[in-house]
Amino acid sequence: MRLYQKSLIPISGVIYGQTIYWLTFLSSSLVLIGTVVSFLEKDSPIPAAQLLQSVIDGKRVDQIWEGIGLSESPDMFYFVANPSIGESITMIGICIGVSSVVPATFLSAYFLKKSRNPVFAVLAIAAGLLTCLAISGVAL
Repeated sequence: MRLYQKSLIPISGVIYGQTIYWLTFLSSSLVLIGTVVSFLEKDSPIPAAQLLQSVIDGKRVDQIWEGIGLSESPDMFYFVANPSIGESITMIGICIGVSSVVPATFLSAYFLKKSRNPVFAVLAIAAGLLTCLAISGVAL
């Protein structure tokens, strides 16, 4: 006689887990590739060795960007406008990893609805929308 019964995992949980898994795998691969490219680039607008040394030295953010030659820290549009540099590849990977919860939540909400769990489906949609609002930085 078995002491523990094997529990059945709902399809919504499997979909959520698989979505997070594969997007995190993609994200970590991009971060690894971007980091390697950053250190191999010769004429990068953001030299990785200098950036790393500044962080290790304990400089403030404004001092780091002034030392590199940028007046302020780059925003998202800087990385989108320069997608081939290593730092941009790294940032794209980080963005995919951080925001992977959004498609996972909406996909699981769909499968919660299909499995006749409307309350949890609505809660998952609300959680997904709140996450999108939080990622956007909009203050209420």
